[in-house]
Amino acid sequence: MCTIGTVFDGQTIHTFKQCDLIPVTEFNEPQTRTGSSGVVSYTALTRGDGSGRLWAGSNSSGVSFVAADAYTTSANYYVTDAQTDALFAAYEKSISSFTTASAAADFLAGFYQDMGSGTAFPAPDISLLTGWADEAQTQPVSIFLEYMPRPFLHAPVRRIVRHAGHFVSTNHFRIQPEAIHYPANHSTYLRLSRAELLLQQDPTHAGIMSVLTDQYYGRCELSICRETDYPNEEFQTQATALFSANPSLAPVCEYQVNGNPLTNPLQTYEGAAA
Repeated sequence: MCTIGTVFDGQTIHTFKQCDLIPVTEFNEPQTRTGSSGVVSYTALTRGDGSGRLWAGSNSSGVSFVAADAYTTSANYYVTDAQTDALFAAYEKSISSFTTASAAADFLAGFYQDMGSGTAFPAPDISLLTGWADEAQTQPVSIFLEYMPRPFLHAPVRRIVRHAGHFVSTNHFRIQPEAIHYPANHSTYLRLSRAELLLQQDPTHAGIMSVLTDQYYGRCELSICRETDYPNEEFQTQATALFSANPSLAPVCEYQVNGNPLTNPLQTYEGAAA
């Protein structure tokens, strides 16, 4: 479960994800991969064997992607391994094949609703696409997507769009019905409140670093930087990504894997897609 967000700082768009899981998971070093449809290359942060499942990434056109699981009040949702693989493939395509954040968000919203085969994805999801709305890179944008599958009678995909300031989210819906209530999982509300406070005080790269390393609630799963004495039983931070895109500068990818930013500080990936 994650903390994700974006900060507009002058002409630079910062996009970040703190990746928290219960099972101890093997995260891979970043890779630069060849894109398509106008994307020269993209930086893929993955976990798992083989080519891995992409959990965050950014491309040569300044489009960045991060996502978070959604806590809801509804019953558990059943998702097959094949459907999970399809979702992660869609995540990767959102940065491998689209040169604007708007087009990438439209693609992912469409995937949620029909998976390219007329069948909707069977579980809720939260994702964030950032970059520019136009090829000339004059319109910075952050597009936050919340997806809720039917039978609930409302728009399956809802969006929060920002062009300035900052935006942050944890794991409960911000705009969809079925958001989990505070007593059922208060940690996601605590993390959101703390992240918003820090970014309101300092909406910059330095402010993001304060968020990613924050343990205001202690060395436990209630904090944004989550540690635990009970691996495989409680949430702990296991990877972090921070992408910085500017139309006049080379893209930057900062990351840490198989640890947390306090004990395993972020480093710069020298092969970031450009």
